[in-house]
Amino acid sequence: MGVIQQIRGVCPVLAVPFTSIGEVDYESFRNLVQFNARNGVESVMIFGVASENAKLTDAEREKVLTILVEEKHASGLIVIATVADHSLELASKKARKFEEIGADFINILPPTFLSPTREQILEHIRGILESVSIPVIIQHLPQAGGMEDVAVLAELCHEFPHLSMIKCEANPPFDSIARVREISDGKVGTLIGWGGIAWGAGTAAGAVGVQPGSAVVDLYKWAQRALDRGDVTEFDKRLATFIPWITLWIANVELLVAIEKEILFRRGVIATNYCRRPTTGWDSTLDKTIDEAIAFIESGDFSG
Repeated sequence: MGVIQQIRGVCPVLAVPFTSIGEVDYESFRNLVQFNARNGVESVMIFGVASENAKLTDAEREKVLTILVEEKHASGLIVIATVADHSLELASKKARKFEEIGADFINILPPTFLSPTREQILEHIRGILESVSIPVIIQHLPQAGGMEDVAVLAELCHEFPHLSMIKCEANPPFDSIARVREISDGKVGTLIGWGGIAWGAGTAAGAVGVQPGSAVVDLYKWAQRALDRGDVTEFDKRLATFIPWITLWIANVELLVAIEKEILFRRGVIATNYCRRPTTGWDSTLDKTIDEAIAFIESGDFSG
């Protein structure tokens, strides 16, 4: 396989499972990767928010990525590894290490701690781009305090040809998607994040992929198959069956992470629903939506 310049379709952000005492459960992680591969996923991302990345040690990250790369050789998965360090020195070193282990893409989450300036954020992104040779994705998340203007990020493609994609997570993301396409002359693809709640309109705006969590990845793939056939009406209909649940769960990011793990646990994919602290719980109303989602999955055939 040659260098992969862009990813398309459903690219879930993988959870990192823990044991009942909070240690990384590497066996459950391997099961989770295989679960995604069985559901027809072609690419995955690790060390996103859904991975509880901020709650992992560097040694844990390297072991998790090593397992993921091992599974990639068996399944053909494309592997995206996120670098989220606040320090450029640490981020560049980590990006090089992830490339060495076998990641296919680096995803950059720009620094936001202590409100760095635009120039400092650009220095950080440029430094990581200079440190690796594999394709790079930049995460545009202005509501978290990062770079506000997506145009500044898109223009980097003229300086760094391996800037492959931008994950557009402005709320809403449609203008960002259009601007990236215009500024890059279509050379930089765009991804939808935030649970895919804007996937339908984002696709119409030009996004080529979506990065949800992995708990109901079979439903996302079910919707994707309709889109691949060009049946937008059926795509929208399928989205409407499960995106309302996602919209409720993503009201709080820690809540979404916890519910994703609860669903994976109830589906028998991971051994526990443990989240490292700080974490959160949910009320009976949300518990009912989890029951509804699992019942819906168990009652249907989502292969078509």
